[in-house]
Parts: sequence; structure tokens; C-alpha cells
Amino acid sequence: MTNRIDLVTGQNCPLSTLSLHTLVSHGTNPQGVELDVSAFLLNAQGKVATDEDFIFFNQPARSDQGILLEPEQSRFTLHLDRTSDAVQKIALAMTIADGASKGQNFSHLKNVTVLVKDFLTGLEIACFSLDTAPNKETSLILGEFYRHQNNWKFRAVGQGFVGGLQPLAEYYGVDVSESEVSSTSAAPPPPAAKLNLSKVTLEKKGQSISLDKQAGEFSEMLVNLNWNATPVKSMGFFRNKTATGIDLDLACLWEFDQGDIGATQALGGHFGNFHQFPFIELDQDDRSGQSVGGENLRINGRYWQKFRRILIYTFIYEGVPNWSHVDAVITIKTKDQADIEVRLDSYRDDQFLCAVAMLENINNQVKITKLIDYFSGHQEMDRAYGWGLNYVAGSK
Repeated sequence: MTNRIDLVTGQNCPLSTLSLHTLVSHGTNPQGVELDVSAFLLNAQGKVATDEDFIFFNQPARSDQGILLEPEQSRFTLHLDRTSDAVQKIALAMTIADGASKGQNFSHLKNVTVLVKDFLTGLEIACFSLDTAPNKETSLILGEFYRHQNNWKFRAVGQGFVGGLQPLAEYYGVDVSESEVSSTSAAPPPPAAKLNLSKVTLEKKGQSISLDKQAGEFSEMLVNLNWNATPVKSMGFFRNKTATGIDLDLACLWEFDQGDIGATQALGGHFGNFHQFPFIELDQDDRSGQSVGGENLRINGRYWQKFRRILIYTFIYEGVPNWSHVDAVITIKTKDQADIEVRLDSYRDDQFLCAVAMLENINNQVKITKLIDYFSGHQEMDRAYGWGLNYVAGSK
């Protein structure tokens, strides 16, 4: 039996948990209508404090504030206990890409539903179903999570907004250009627009690119990690001559379309298998950092249709967290494709683990998104991305 509260426009309800999954769905799906969901982390003035508080398909995660967007599923994961006190409200929105120029609006969808669920149990907490038949706008403010007397509540809003994602973002105080909020179906921004280059570097956190599946299937995807194992810089006569190097490990979490989840990493001896389940294999544990080839994860592309997503991460097994000096880079290599390079170019020297990139199966294509989110450990990262594994202390 469920205690779900069905809301109407303007109604609110208390939240029984602060860890949530929120799914946005709609009725009809007219051909050519492209939808984007987004969230805005707002201060007491109802504005974003920084552009990073705008969560959308090109910037889908703000792990330090406990929010993650999976754009293809229109699903948010929220951990409101991690949200800073400066954030007073989180507004959820849906927009129709290029709706005005295409003559499209929300009346074509008939209805939109927001479903709030308990992150751990999956139980439904609240549901807001809005009849959009009268709505001629191309943007819709769906609802908002907000603070009330040291607790969080959810309010059903259902307010139409004239204009697309850009004017909506500007309304909330985001300084954003048209190219940044154009639909994911549009031509991607440089430098990732052309795949005939020998190497493509994902420069910005949240930037994505899809591999060109020309041959009908991917035989193998090679994920390579290289780094500087002795990052301690000289401080003249007083430099630490006994400083040890850093043992940086490459690893991944995987999730299959049927729901199977797990990890491939040297810690605990989970090296995987390329030819058998889970079709991912770690080739070695380079504890010195001196191997020319670094560490490699091999993903069997012939089984890519079985995967839902793979989270590539790296963590410091031994040594102090000194990310700013390790010069770590992950390169994703596939036959007849440009190499995709992701550098760890932002740093948190108080954290031991970094989520580097997400590989997602989108219509059997490979979508690669740069993350660079730092965490104190595996469990924290798992919760941020909604994986659902349990962790125990391990060694290698």
C-alpha cells in the first residue's frame, strides 16, 4: 500500500526522505517534438548564485549539491541533505527545443507528470499530473523543492513560460549563450563537432560526444589511464626526499539494460572478463605509474546493446590526494574513431576518488560525457549517481 500524495497546481506536501528520484513524463509524443528537462538551484532571491547551479543536458551533475540529471530518462536524483544552506529552492522545468520556430507547444503533449519517489525503496511519495492541453507556451516550470522550517517540501507549480530554455535560464539569472542551451540533437559545439580528427578533447565538464557507429558494431572500446606517479614538486633544500609516489587505479561501475550492476577494479580483485559477463576487463594494476601503457579497461563492444551505462572513475589507492600534480588523462579508443580524451583538469586535493566520464547506451550508440566529480570514497560516488551497490573495505 502506498501513501502517495496526488497534487494539484499550487499544492505542496512534506517530504518523508531527503534522497529522491524524480521522473518527468508526458502523454503523447508527437513526431519532431524534442523535450529537455532542467533544474535551477536558487537562492533566497530566486536566482542562481553561479552558472553551475543550472542543471541541464550539457551540465547534468552538481554532486557537491547532491543533484544529478539523466537527460535521456528525464530523471533527477536528489540528495537534499547535501544541498548547501544557500540553496533555498530547486525548480524543475521542461522545455520544447526550438518550439517557437517549429510551431510546437505543450498543448501537443496533452499532459505532463512529475513523480517523486524514495531513492532507496522506490516508493512513490508525490505525483503531480498537469493537463497541458490549454498551454501554448514552449517552456513549463513543473514544480519546486523548497525549504520550510528546516525541512524540505515539494510544490506543484505547472506555470507556463514564454520562450525556450535560454530565456527561462536567463529568468533565473543564468548567463548563457544560445549555443550552450541548444538541443542535444543539434550540431554539437566545437571542438567535438567533427570526428575525423585524430583526437577529440572534451574540454568542459558536462560536455558530451557520441561515437560514430559506421561499421554496425563496436568490436572493442579501450579506456586508458596514464598519470605521473611521482607528483611531489621540488621545494629546494626542504623538499621531501622520502615522499612516496601515488598509486592511481582505473575502474568502472557498470549497469546492464536488464538491471545487473557491478564494478570492475583491481581493489578486491574484480578484474572482470572481456569475453564473458560482464564483458569488461581490467588488463593490469600499474602500481608504479611507470608503465608506458598505463592501465586499461577493455569493453567488449559486441555486447554494447546489453549495457545501459558505464561510469569510468579513478581513485588514489596509496599516496596523498594530490590531483593537481598527477597530470592524469583518460583516453577512450575505438577502431576507426577519433580518440576521446578527458583530462582531470579541475582538482579537489581533499578527496580520494574522481568520477571521470559516463558512457551511456543511447539507441545502441555510445554517448560519452565528461564528469570530473570528486568524492571521498566509493559509497559517496555510488549514491550521487544512483547505482545501488554496497561496499566493504578491500585490499589488493
